[in-house]
Amino acid sequence: MALPVPDDAFAEILGRLPPKSLAVARCVCKPWRELVDGRGLLLRRLLPRSVDGVLFNYVGHHRPHLLSRRRPSSSSSSSVPASCGGGRVDGDLTASVPAGDRAWWAVVDHRDGLLLCDVYWGSRLFVCNPATRRWATLPQPPPEREPAAACAGGKYLAFDPAVSPHYEVLLIPALPEKAAEDAVDGDEAAAAYLSMEWPPSPYKVEVFSSETGRWEERVFVREEEGEAAAATTVEDMKSWEYVFARPRQGYSVFWKGALYVHSGGHFVTRFSMSSNKYQIIKTPIIIRNNMFVRPYLGKSKMGVSFGFIDDYQLSVWILKESAGQIKWVLSYQHDLWAAINQVDSFDFGGHQINGPWVLEETIPKYRTIENKETLSDKEWDSDNDDFLDTEVDDFLIDTEVDDEGHNDFAYFRILGFHPYKEVIFLEETLRTFAYHLNSSKIQYLGYSCPKYCYGRYTIHESFVYTPGMIGELNGHYAAGQSSPQ
Repeated sequence: MALPVPDDAFAEILGRLPPKSLAVARCVCKPWRELVDGRGLLLRRLLPRSVDGVLFNYVGHHRPHLLSRRRPSSSSSSSVPASCGGGRVDGDLTASVPAGDRAWWAVVDHRDGLLLCDVYWGSRLFVCNPATRRWATLPQPPPEREPAAACAGGKYLAFDPAVSPHYEVLLIPALPEKAAEDAVDGDEAAAAYLSMEWPPSPYKVEVFSSETGRWEERVFVREEEGEAAAATTVEDMKSWEYVFARPRQGYSVFWKGALYVHSGGHFVTRFSMSSNKYQIIKTPIIIRNNMFVRPYLGKSKMGVSFGFIDDYQLSVWILKESAGQIKWVLSYQHDLWAAINQVDSFDFGGHQINGPWVLEETIPKYRTIENKETLSDKEWDSDNDDFLDTEVDDFLIDTEVDDEGHNDFAYFRILGFHPYKEVIFLEETLRTFAYHLNSSKIQYLGYSCPKYCYGRYTIHESFVYTPGMIGELNGHYAAGQSSPQ
């Protein structure tokens, strides 16, 4: 089908369409699709622009859940197919998942609307997009390298939809295992093991490309200049000792073409995807082992950020890179004790209270659940995302306090950063809050415990979810769609 007008003029016409209309136009025929894709017309319009909720993995629970804004009824949702840019976000996370992989699975990384998911503790990996309800199962690595992949210390997603619709998955090697003979040789062997250089240079990492549909072994070499060139050891890179409900891998950020991975200890590794070099960056604070202190590496409005709460003191650092120099800059510091007291000051009779965010979940027919009181019927404005303007006093609840009125048992943990506003998401006993870094106001968002749980779950990991309407998961591998369109 020949275009009746020159490409440049027709691209100008298409570029004036609203995003969903442009997505439908893209599906009309191959020349239109090629024009829209070649000029990046749809890509710019469908980039993540808002926060839809927070994804949770739970200890002892078979699947993750999304705590998110209340959605309009299905009758008012768009009739445009999800694969063409319409439809509702799959808040229940079932239509976006391969049918055979819904038994035990977890989200291990999130990047601009794409979720990297782990099935049966690493036996399979798939990538899905809840906004388009599409998924792609990754092939297994080559047999000769599969044992190393199975022992990966972390599985991470590299994806920037502003640059390309394609993504990469990295399997970061775990710390080397201690030799069996060393286990019986005593303190000297243990010291030798802990002083072993890690990561090595060169550093071999398994990388999957959605563009080629294949795994490859990519070799990263250590940056040879500056403080980041210093070698680290096994002891340096050891994961932090959590007493209870530890994250199963360090958090990560993909920023300006580089993947930043927190080892879970005192260091962050920066992998440059263009130069195949890596750098070791010391965290801004030496973290002591404490069951209640969980740092969070994430992407905020300012870029790569590191958050930390210790003894109710919240600190947030931003990573600054200039002229080859990398340093952490302390940008926010807040005492959360006042926020805990604010939470304490509200009493709803011990009930679990729903807020403006809810868990969208399918309840099995054979289960009965206790109805939870709803504090607000207010729906979220997905276009303006102005929920953070709500007065804090509307959404606060009570937690357990001692005889003197002080909360000795409540503590906050960081769930993630808002990527577009100066807000950090916090959790306290499965209650989710938005904390405004500029005003120190705290807003109650919702209760994150699945409705049909037998007891009170604890959170393993959390990810701030930003939906993106990149409609296709491209590649020469097993790709799927939840239902025919």
